Amino acid sequence: MTKTIMAVGAHIGDAQLTCGMLLAKQAMQGDRVVIVDLTAGERGKPAGWTTPDFRKYNVECAAKFAEKIGGESIVLDTPDGELYDTKEQELALATLMRKYQVNAVLYHWKNSMHKDHRAASRITDNAIFYASLPTFEHELPRAPITKFLYAENWEDADGFKPYYYFDVTEAFPVWKEAIKELWLAEHSTSFKYLRYYEALSVVRGAKIRVDHATCFGIEDY
Repeated sequence: MTKTIMAVGAHIGDAQLTCGMLLAKQAMQGDRVVIVDLTAGERGKPAGWTTPDFRKYNVECAAKFAEKIGGESIVLDTPDGELYDTKEQELALATLMRKYQVNAVLYHWKNSMHKDHRAASRITDNAIFYASLPTFEHELPRAPITKFLYAENWEDADGFKPYYYFDVTEAFPVWKEAIKELWLAEHSTSFKYLRYYEALSVVRGAKIRVDHATCFGIEDY
Protein backbone atom coordinates (compact mmCIF):
# COMPACT_ATOMS: atom_id res chain seq x y z
CA MET A 1 0.00 0.00 0.00
CA THR A 2 1.46 3.34 -1.02
CA LYS A 3 1.91 6.17 1.48
CA THR A 4 2.18 9.94 1.29
CA ILE A 5 5.23 11.38 3.02
CA MET A 6 5.60 15.09 3.66
CA ALA A 7 8.91 16.73 4.55
CA VAL A 8 8.74 20.23 6.03
CA GLY A 9 11.69 22.62 6.03
CA ALA A 10 12.13 26.15 7.32
CA HIS A 11 13.97 27.14 4.13
CA ILE A 12 14.54 25.68 0.70
CA GLY A 13 17.46 23.33 1.27
CA ASP A 14 16.63 22.12 4.78
CA ALA A 15 14.30 19.27 3.89
CA GLN A 16 16.07 18.53 0.62
CA LEU A 17 19.41 18.03 2.38
CA THR A 18 18.24 16.22 5.49
CA CYS A 19 15.27 14.20 4.22
CA GLY A 20 15.98 14.02 0.50
CA MET A 21 17.73 10.65 0.46
CA LEU A 22 14.85 8.95 2.25
CA LEU A 23 12.29 10.77 0.12
CA ALA A 24 14.05 9.60 -3.03
CA LYS A 25 14.03 6.03 -1.72
CA GLN A 26 10.33 6.13 -0.89
CA ALA A 27 9.50 7.65 -4.28
CA MET A 28 11.40 4.83 -5.94
CA GLN A 29 9.18 2.42 -4.03
CA GLY A 30 6.03 4.10 -5.30
CA ASP A 31 5.17 6.42 -2.41
CA ARG A 32 4.06 9.99 -2.95
CA VAL A 33 6.51 12.52 -1.52
CA VAL A 34 5.78 16.19 -0.94
CA ILE A 35 8.30 18.81 0.19
CA VAL A 36 6.94 21.93 1.88
CA ASP A 37 9.35 24.83 2.36
CA LEU A 38 7.93 27.37 4.80
CA THR A 39 10.21 30.07 3.34
CA ALA A 40 12.32 30.23 0.19
CA GLY A 41 15.57 31.02 2.04
CA GLU A 42 15.97 34.08 -0.16
CA ARG A 43 17.98 36.13 2.33
CA GLY A 44 20.87 33.73 1.96
CA LYS A 45 21.44 35.25 -1.46
CA PRO A 46 24.92 35.29 -2.95
CA ALA A 47 26.66 38.52 -3.88
CA GLY A 48 25.24 40.19 -6.95
CA TRP A 49 21.70 38.89 -6.55
CA THR A 50 18.61 40.79 -5.50
CA THR A 51 16.48 39.14 -2.84
CA PRO A 52 13.40 38.79 -5.12
CA ASP A 53 15.48 37.30 -7.92
CA PHE A 54 17.13 34.78 -5.60
CA ARG A 55 13.74 33.81 -4.20
CA LYS A 56 12.43 33.10 -7.69
CA TYR A 57 15.57 31.11 -8.50
CA ASN A 58 15.35 29.08 -5.27
CA VAL A 59 11.71 28.21 -5.90
CA GLU A 60 12.58 27.01 -9.40
CA CYS A 61 15.48 24.96 -8.04
CA ALA A 62 13.27 23.37 -5.37
CA ALA A 63 10.85 22.30 -8.10
CA LYS A 64 13.69 20.78 -10.14
CA PHE A 65 14.98 18.90 -7.09
CA ALA A 66 11.53 17.48 -6.37
CA GLU A 67 11.05 16.46 -9.99
CA LYS A 68 14.38 14.63 -10.07
CA ILE A 69 13.55 12.52 -7.01
CA GLY A 70 9.99 11.90 -8.16
CA GLY A 71 8.26 14.24 -5.72
CA GLU A 72 6.37 17.52 -5.49
CA SER A 73 7.48 20.93 -4.23
CA ILE A 74 5.45 23.55 -2.36
CA VAL A 75 6.99 26.85 -1.21
CA LEU A 76 4.98 29.12 1.06
CA ASP A 77 5.09 32.92 0.91
CA THR A 78 6.54 33.74 4.35
CA PRO A 79 9.68 35.92 4.05
CA ASP A 80 12.95 34.28 5.01
CA GLY A 81 13.93 35.18 8.58
CA GLU A 82 10.36 36.13 9.51
CA LEU A 83 8.96 32.69 10.32
CA TYR A 84 6.90 32.69 13.52
CA ASP A 85 4.76 30.07 15.18
CA THR A 86 1.27 31.47 14.60
CA LYS A 87 -2.05 29.71 14.31
CA GLU A 88 -2.32 31.00 10.75
CA GLN A 89 0.95 29.27 9.81
CA GLU A 90 -0.06 26.09 11.63
CA LEU A 91 -3.45 25.88 9.92
CA ALA A 92 -1.98 26.60 6.49
CA LEU A 93 0.36 23.63 6.90
CA ALA A 94 -2.37 21.48 8.46
CA THR A 95 -4.57 22.17 5.44
CA LEU A 96 -1.83 20.90 3.14
CA MET A 97 -1.47 17.76 5.27
CA ARG A 98 -5.22 17.16 4.98
CA LYS A 99 -5.26 17.96 1.25
CA TYR A 100 -2.51 15.44 0.50
CA GLN A 101 -3.77 12.89 3.05
CA VAL A 102 -0.34 12.61 4.59
CA ASN A 103 0.70 9.43 6.41
CA ALA A 104 4.13 10.46 7.68
CA VAL A 105 5.86 13.79 8.37
CA LEU A 106 9.60 14.53 8.45
CA TYR A 107 10.68 17.84 9.96
CA HIS A 108 13.02 19.89 12.14
CA TRP A 109 14.13 18.81 15.60
CA LYS A 110 12.86 21.21 18.29
CA ASN A 111 16.27 22.61 19.31
CA SER A 112 18.33 24.65 16.89
CA MET A 113 20.80 27.51 16.61
CA HIS A 114 18.45 28.96 13.96
CA LYS A 115 15.26 30.76 15.01
CA ASP A 116 13.43 29.79 11.82
CA HIS A 117 14.20 26.12 12.44
CA ARG A 118 12.82 26.29 15.98
CA ALA A 119 9.68 28.01 14.72
CA ALA A 120 9.31 25.46 11.91
CA SER A 121 9.44 22.61 14.40
CA ARG A 122 6.68 24.11 16.57
CA ILE A 123 4.56 25.01 13.53
CA THR A 124 4.80 21.45 12.23
CA ASP A 125 4.07 19.91 15.64
CA ASN A 126 0.84 21.86 15.90
CA ALA A 127 -0.05 21.38 12.24
CA ILE A 128 0.13 17.61 12.77
CA PHE A 129 -2.30 18.03 15.68
CA TYR A 130 -4.78 20.09 13.65
CA ALA A 131 -4.42 17.85 10.60
CA SER A 132 -4.98 14.56 12.38
CA LEU A 133 -7.58 15.50 15.02
CA PRO A 134 -10.94 13.99 13.94
CA THR A 135 -13.00 16.48 15.93
CA PHE A 136 -11.28 19.59 14.56
CA GLU A 137 -13.72 21.28 12.22
CA HIS A 138 -12.27 21.56 8.73
CA GLU A 139 -13.57 21.35 5.18
CA LEU A 140 -11.10 18.56 4.40
CA PRO A 141 -10.99 15.10 6.02
CA ARG A 142 -8.40 14.40 8.69
CA ALA A 143 -4.94 13.31 7.60
CA PRO A 144 -4.09 9.70 8.54
CA ILE A 145 -0.73 10.63 10.09
CA THR A 146 0.78 7.67 11.93
CA LYS A 147 4.45 8.61 12.06
CA PHE A 148 6.40 11.84 12.50
CA LEU A 149 10.19 11.92 12.66
CA TYR A 150 12.84 14.55 13.26
CA ALA A 151 15.53 15.01 10.62
CA GLU A 152 19.24 15.12 11.42
CA ASN A 153 20.36 18.68 10.65
CA TRP A 154 23.76 20.08 11.60
CA GLU A 155 22.08 23.28 12.79
CA ASP A 156 19.58 21.36 14.96
CA ALA A 157 22.05 19.18 16.86
CA ASP A 158 21.26 20.22 20.45
CA GLY A 159 19.76 17.14 22.10
CA PHE A 160 19.14 15.30 18.83
CA LYS A 161 19.54 11.52 19.11
CA PRO A 162 19.43 9.23 16.06
CA TYR A 163 16.75 6.57 16.55
CA TYR A 164 15.79 5.26 13.11
CA TYR A 165 18.45 4.37 10.54
CA PHE A 166 17.34 3.98 6.92
CA ASP A 167 19.42 2.33 4.21
CA VAL A 168 19.35 4.81 1.31
CA THR A 169 22.19 3.33 -0.73
CA GLU A 170 20.08 2.73 -3.84
CA ALA A 171 18.59 6.23 -3.74
CA PHE A 172 21.82 8.06 -2.93
CA PRO A 173 22.91 8.70 -6.57
CA VAL A 174 19.46 10.10 -7.36
CA TRP A 175 19.65 12.45 -4.37
CA LYS A 176 23.21 13.54 -5.13
CA GLU A 177 22.31 14.50 -8.67
CA ALA A 178 19.13 16.27 -7.56
CA ILE A 179 20.67 18.23 -4.67
CA LYS A 180 23.07 19.93 -7.08
CA GLU A 181 20.06 21.87 -8.37
CA LEU A 182 20.21 23.92 -5.14
CA TRP A 183 22.72 26.76 -5.10
CA LEU A 184 23.81 26.28 -1.49
CA ALA A 185 24.67 22.59 -1.93
CA GLU A 186 27.98 23.29 -3.64
CA HIS A 187 28.38 27.07 -3.72
CA SER A 188 27.75 28.25 -0.15
CA THR A 189 30.82 29.97 1.29
CA SER A 190 29.69 29.46 4.89
CA PHE A 191 29.24 25.67 4.96
CA LYS A 192 30.02 22.74 2.64
CA TYR A 193 26.51 21.31 2.56
CA LEU A 194 26.88 18.59 -0.06
CA ARG A 195 30.20 17.41 1.34
CA TYR A 196 28.81 17.29 4.88
CA TYR A 197 25.60 15.39 4.15
CA GLU A 198 27.33 12.98 1.78
CA ALA A 199 29.95 12.22 4.45
CA LEU A 200 27.26 11.92 7.13
CA SER A 201 25.42 9.35 5.02
CA VAL A 202 28.63 7.29 4.85
CA VAL A 203 29.14 7.50 8.63
CA ARG A 204 25.53 6.55 9.36
CA GLY A 205 25.71 3.80 6.76
CA ALA A 206 28.79 2.28 8.40
CA LYS A 207 26.80 1.78 11.60
CA ILE A 208 24.24 -0.42 9.86
CA ARG A 209 26.78 -1.92 7.42
CA VAL A 210 25.55 -0.29 4.22
CA ASP A 211 27.11 2.30 1.93
CA HIS A 212 24.72 5.16 2.74
CA ALA A 213 22.14 5.70 5.47
CA THR A 214 20.14 8.56 6.89
CA CYS A 215 18.94 9.01 10.47
CA PHE A 216 15.84 10.40 12.13
CA GLY A 217 14.97 11.02 15.76
CA ILE A 218 11.84 10.79 17.87
CA GLU A 219 10.57 12.83 20.79
CA ASP A 220 12.50 11.98 23.96
CA TYR A 221 9.79 12.06 26.61
